[in-house]
Amino acid sequence: MVGPVRFRFGASVAAEYNDNIRYSDDGSALVVPPGGGPPVLVSFEPQDDFIITPNVTLDAIWPVTQLNTLRLDLGLGYSFYLDHPHDDTDTILIAPKSQLAFDIFVGDFRINLHDKFQLQQDPIAEGALSNVVNYGRFENTAGLSVLWDLNKLLLDVGYDHYNYVSTTSAFDYLNRNSEIVYGSAAFVATPTITLGVEGNAAFTRFEQAVLNDNEDYSVGGFVEAALTSNLKVRVAGGYQWIDFDNNFVFFPLATPFGTVLIPFQDHKDLSDYYVNGLIGHRINATISQTLSAGHENQLGVNSNFITLNYVRHTLSWNLIRNTLLSTEFFYEDAKESGGFAGFGVGGSGGEHFHRIGGAITLGYQLTPHVTLGARYQGTSKDSNLLLRDYNQNRISIDGTYSF
Repeated sequence: MVGPVRFRFGASVAAEYNDNIRYSDDGSALVVPPGGGPPVLVSFEPQDDFIITPNVTLDAIWPVTQLNTLRLDLGLGYSFYLDHPHDDTDTILIAPKSQLAFDIFVGDFRINLHDKFQLQQDPIAEGALSNVVNYGRFENTAGLSVLWDLNKLLLDVGYDHYNYVSTTSAFDYLNRNSEIVYGSAAFVATPTITLGVEGNAAFTRFEQAVLNDNEDYSVGGFVEAALTSNLKVRVAGGYQWIDFDNNFVFFPLATPFGTVLIPFQDHKDLSDYYVNGLIGHRINATISQTLSAGHENQLGVNSNFITLNYVRHTLSWNLIRNTLLSTEFFYEDAKESGGFAGFGVGGSGGEHFHRIGGAITLGYQLTPHVTLGARYQGTSKDSNLLLRDYNQNRISIDGTYSF
């Protein structure tokens, strides 16, 4: 406590062994140079390393009044590669859940002002990437939302300004900003069932003329139901359409005469459905699980957009005192709309890949302030393009001290 402000500090260090830090295939292929000419033999071989990552966390809550609260959540870290020091984190890492938020309650209105930010380097979240170790990017989402509580009717509207800044020159072409507006109306039909409609519009502009500026719209509905006190379900679905400036994207090629942009065919427009579902189930006092699945379209890193079908499952076991065991599983089936991912190694037209992975994590609270953990994570990618498959295994141990 410092006056009215409550602080919580924590520090941790993790040691990880990764048998494929670059998400690389193990093989060779003949690749056509971007400028033309005879094919060149290109070979990839997975490289392993030990990675040390210290972290500090800070959470702060300031109840400005009985109704209005200011919150700060911040996580900072750094990764050291013992065998490949040139792959060390470019800057300090900022945890994905970092944010500054202020809740204001005025009558039936809840106004939320927020700034959410993260700075990450690991490419694991972007399935369309292969043969990459440093996917450094800073993402910042700042805006406000207003919830109007009319008892059985909840109206929610909001606006966000989003910035993406690459911290590595290889991905500078992804630098962009977006203006996002969204809203929903939820009707509480019964104490256990809520029905609603939702809509979203995003207007994205890139700094470089590699990928296309676009306008993204979606509209649909959702149902939330508490089937029992331990089983909750949410299902949403609707229609999405995106309009891109061009039906091609560019590949920047450096030549003795300067950088030349080579066009690759892509889809200009998208019209597709979206659907997602989430089941939360508390099996008993010690075991709980969540299952989610969906079909959606996202902006691509090599193309205008990528279509993704996914299934994810998590299970938490609290069977022994002070010990928590959790498991994770995911499956992805994704296809790019076109672009330059396969240039020279199988042709353009978009990558189609499958990814499957899972993890098991064990945590033990040694003392009220000290927590120990161990984790195994495995990921496998199967692509229709040459040299873009990979298998990766990661084993880590960590210790956390909460002050």
